[in-house]
Amino acid sequence: MKAVVWVGLVGLVACVPPQSYLGSETPAACTNSDPERCASALAERDLIDGDLDAYDDAGLRAYVQGIADRLALHAHLPHSPRVVISNHDGTYAPYANAIVVGRITIQKLGSEAELAAVVAHEMAHIEGHHATVSLFGPAADQAWLAGRRDAEGIADERAIALLEHAGYSPSAMRRALRAELEGDDDEHPPRVDRIARVSALASDRVAFEGREELLSHLDHMVVGRDTRQGIAIGSAWVVASLGLALDLGADDIARSDGDGLELRHGRSTLDAYTIGGPWARELASRLDRKETSTTSLGKLTLGMVRERKRPNDALDRLEDAVRSTLQQPLPGTWVVIVERCLAKAPCGALVLELEAHGERAHERWLGSLRTATVAELRAAQPARIVIATAARGDELHALVQKCPNPVLATTLDDPHRVVPSGESFKCTDR
Repeated sequence: MKAVVWVGLVGLVACVPPQSYLGSETPAACTNSDPERCASALAERDLIDGDLDAYDDAGLRAYVQGIADRLALHAHLPHSPRVVISNHDGTYAPYANAIVVGRITIQKLGSEAELAAVVAHEMAHIEGHHATVSLFGPAADQAWLAGRRDAEGIADERAIALLEHAGYSPSAMRRALRAELEGDDDEHPPRVDRIARVSALASDRVAFEGREELLSHLDHMVVGRDTRQGIAIGSAWVVASLGLALDLGADDIARSDGDGLELRHGRSTLDAYTIGGPWARELASRLDRKETSTTSLGKLTLGMVRERKRPNDALDRLEDAVRSTLQQPLPGTWVVIVERCLAKAPCGALVLELEAHGERAHERWLGSLRTATVAELRAAQPARIVIATAARGDELHALVQKCPNPVLATTLDDPHRVVPSGESFKCTDR
């Protein structure tokens, strides 16, 4: 539950929009003088049309959108914010017209009411204009941080009211915070203070919980990091989402950083990561000294990333700020972009960032790139949630011992929560 304090985009006025954004028409919101809705539309375009971080589950998205719609009936908003499910952790309100709910956040929750609490918190940020970027505001200082902490407290309190008006248990806010918050930082009140505050406000008032409703939508959800974006299998780095594998030499020094791979071979280095097809084409269009070829692996584009032009007007600055959050190589970097489309899957690309181009160094790495084997693709599949039923009443950590991966299963709920006999709980399939 994070937000950026509203500091004003009042300088943004209507201007001529660019012809396209990530291969699609510029959002209509960017043709008027509503900066928040424009920024929100651009951020949503990044996630969905750019195929950058959206979790591909239309049913889950519709379910969470329904929760947002129910909460919005009692919010001071002209319309319900649009919900996007991201493929990672964290929940936030990008600007003023959308709520991004992290898949990993959802899988930690135990009921629809807890999910509603997460959404209500972000909706409160939108009500208060907390959720936007500091394009034209002052630099962060202690007063700015104090304002952000105040905004978080306000959103917690307002979320309890939204929950109650929508018929959800206000006490779900306490459980949602316990599940989602892992530590403290300068931009939020201390975790213990937030939980104590909402506990006092919500008391023990109970209404609709919806545990089975939530669990039914989590069945078969990917658990944790999606290993299809890249995982070491044997002596290869396998990107199952693209059907590619990069063989690792005996002298290669490899390190995985999230969904990416860092490789060093002598003085030659390589960073590899996946991006969506539309963003790949945007990056390819901005390369200098470009060479392209079509191979059995897909379309290969080699070139150097050119310097980005300074934004000329308010809309350009807004677009530039949104795009700066996307994964991309630095100007002056030599890259190879491997675009590939698989059947029944959106097109994507593997980006290979090279430290230096000298003597066509990219050829050494491309010579190690190949189509992944069936066995590698199978091994790269992520663990998924399976909904099980408690044969006896017991604490969760005891029940999940029969799951294929008990340790992973305990990350999906409070391991000390007592599960009554016959109640459902989250297990894993591997």
